[in-house]
Amino acid sequence: MLAPFAKEHLVRPFELEGVNIFTGNELDPTDEPDAALIFGGDGTLHRHLGTLALKKTPTLAVPVGSANDFAATMGIHSVADALLTWKQFCYTRRNTALVDLGTIQPLHPYEAAEMLPPADDDPPEPWQGESLETMHFVPAGPRRDLPQLGPRIEQSQARRWIEAAEEASRTHYFACIAGTGLDAVTTRQTEDQPRWLRSHGGYIWGLVKTLPGFRPPVVTVSLEIDGDWQTPVREAGMLIAAGNGPRYGSGMRVAHLADMDDGLLDACFVRQLSKWRLLRLFPVIFSGKHIGMKEVEYWKATRVRIQTDPVMDLYADGEFVCQTPVELGVKRGALHVIVPV
Repeated sequence: MLAPFAKEHLVRPFELEGVNIFTGNELDPTDEPDAALIFGGDGTLHRHLGTLALKKTPTLAVPVGSANDFAATMGIHSVADALLTWKQFCYTRRNTALVDLGTIQPLHPYEAAEMLPPADDDPPEPWQGESLETMHFVPAGPRRDLPQLGPRIEQSQARRWIEAAEEASRTHYFACIAGTGLDAVTTRQTEDQPRWLRSHGGYIWGLVKTLPGFRPPVVTVSLEIDGDWQTPVREAGMLIAAGNGPRYGSGMRVAHLADMDDGLLDACFVRQLSKWRLLRLFPVIFSGKHIGMKEVEYWKATRVRIQTDPVMDLYADGEFVCQTPVELGVKRGALHVIVPV
C-alpha cells in the first residue's frame, strides 16, 4: 500500500522470484494477502490499521514517509533495512511478532462529566430485568404460549453482533502516540508544509509558529491503573499525550518508557509553564530526559480519559482523529508485524 508520494522504483527491489506484489492504496476487505507492505510513514500506516488488525495480516512498514517512528521502533531505519527484513520473511516466514495498538473512543457527554467509567462497565445483577415468564419457567410448569427458545437466542445473538459492530465503529486505532493540546495544534500547522520540510524539522517550525498565540486549556486526566480509576490532573496544561510506542514526530520520545507489547499506555502530561521555559526544554524530549522534571507527570495505565476546556483536537500518528473528550485504551496483540531478526 502506497502513500501518495511513494514511487514504483521503491517497490521494485522488493519483488522476488515466486512472489507477486499487487500495488494499490487500500486493502479491500475481501482480500486475503500473505503480507502487506506499507510504503509510507506513520500516517499511511495509521489509515490502514483497522483492516490490518481485523485480518491479522503480517505487515512490513517501509520507511519512506515524512515521519517513520513506527518503523524505527520496530528496528527498521531505512529502505535497505526493510528490504532485508522482507527477504527474511519470504524465505522463512518466522520473523514476525504481535504488537499492541492504541484505541480511541469519543466519550459521551455524560461519561465526560464526571470522568468515571461508563455505567455499563458494572456487571448487571443476576436475572435483572427478567421474570419467571421470560425465563420459560413458572411453578406450574413451562409456559407453552411463548416463542421457542431457539429463535429468541438467535435474536439475542444478533442484537449482540449489532452492538459489537456499533462499538467497533466507534473505535479508532493508533500505532504510536495520540495527544492533544500544544502538540495537536502544532501538528495541524505542519499539515500545510512541503513534505521535505515536514521530514526535516517541520514540527519545530510549526511549534515556533504556534507557541506565541497558544493558550493552555484546562485538562482533566483520569487513569485506570490496576482496575481502579483515579483523576490525578485537573489543571491548565501544555499537552497530554498517551503512547502505545515511545516516539512520534520524527524522533520525539514523549512516551520514552512505552513498550508496544505490555498492554499499557504511557501518559505524559506537561503542565502550564512559560513559553521561554518550554522552548528551552523542548530538545530534551528527543532523549526522553523530560521524564522526572517538575513540569511533567508520567503514568502507565490501561485506559486514559482526557477532557479539555475548551474542546481541543486530538491527533494520533500525525493524523486528526476527533475532538475531546476521549477515552484511550489498548488492544493487546492487535497488529501482526514483520520485524528484523
